[in-house]
Amino acid sequence: MEKQNYFLGCNYIIEMVSGKWKPSIICSLGVEPKRFGELRRYLLDLYGIAPAEKVLSQQLHQLIDDQIVKRTNYNTIPPKVVYSLTDRGKRLKGLLIQMAEFAESIQDDSVNFKYSSAVMKGEAKATRQK
Repeated sequence: MEKQNYFLGCNYIIEMVSGKWKPSIICSLGVEPKRFGELRRYLLDLYGIAPAEKVLSQQLHQLIDDQIVKRTNYNTIPPKVVYSLTDRGKRLKGLLIQMAEFAESIQDDSVNFKYSSAVMKGEAKATRQK
C-alpha cells in the first residue's frame, strides 16, 4: 500500500469524511448500531431521500477501510450484519459535532441548517419536514 502524503492532518480527515452521506452515516451509527436496511431507512426518514444501495455500500466500505465503522457478521440464519462505530469513529463523530456547533455559532441569514447538532448527538429527534 502506497503511503499518502497530506500538507495538513485536517486534509486527511476532510478526505476521510468527504462524500455526501459519510457524516450522516457516522452520526447515525453513533446514535446506535444498525443493519444496512435500517441505516438506509433511517436516512430516508430523516432526509426524505436515501442513498442508492450501491452508494451506501461504497461509502460504508470506505469507512470500514478507514477504521471508522466496523462490520459485525452474526452466524445466524438468515445472516445478520450490523454496522457500528469503532473507537476512532466515535472520536470522529465528536469532531463532526464540534464542526456543526461551530457552524451554528457563526450562522447568519445566508445559511440554514435543517438539523441541529443536538440531532447528531442523539439528544433530539429529527423529523422530516414535509
